[in-house]
Amino acid sequence: MSTGRFLSRLTPADRQMLEARAHARAYRKGAVVFLDGDDASEVILITKGHIKITVASQDGREVLIEVRGPGEVIGEMGLIDRSPRSASAFALSATEVLALSLRDFTELVDTTPSFTRSLLDEMVQRIRDSTFHQLELSLDDVAGRVARRLIDLSRRFGKPRQVGVEIRSPLTQQELADWSGVSRQAVVKELTRLRELGWVETQGRTIVLRNVAALEARAAELAGLA
Repeated sequence: MSTGRFLSRLTPADRQMLEARAHARAYRKGAVVFLDGDDASEVILITKGHIKITVASQDGREVLIEVRGPGEVIGEMGLIDRSPRSASAFALSATEVLALSLRDFTELVDTTPSFTRSLLDEMVQRIRDSTFHQLELSLDDVAGRVARRLIDLSRRFGKPRQVGVEIRSPLTQQELADWSGVSRQAVVKELTRLRELGWVETQGRTIVLRNVAALEARAAELAGLA
């Protein structure tokens, strides 16, 4: 469930070198960052906003598999193995990034061991997260998966209220279902159950977590197995 923050892993000197080489770029909500099959020509480091990562299903529908936010890096694997993009990326909100070219990225990796170590640490964390997600899909029920996504959304988009946390989610119920690895109907049913328990309130895409502690406890039940 933990997510790396690549920019925070960098030493001040390495971050300064990166920022000197990178180009700042902004995306409006819904804009394409890159598409599946595109040539991998740059690494994207998010400084503000959030980006969703999607893949195409067999019926051609875009399926959300991950959400990345400030401090995180996307697109680095394609530059390492020189392969085309294996997923698409879209801005979930107004987003600002640093784009680092293949040439500059390769130079930093080849000449700066501390930068390379930070990148390796980030990729190891991604592998751990992926392993946990596979375990989650194999063993956990809908309640655990939805609780985990709600806690993740609260950390990314939540604002504290007098009681609980309010989330103005940029995700549709279908995207939340895709991210949880369940059907939309299952998410609707689980949110109804959580409302009946008094743990959440919902109105459109606004979700209020009224019992954060209970949701965190439910979300953590599988964590000891990872």
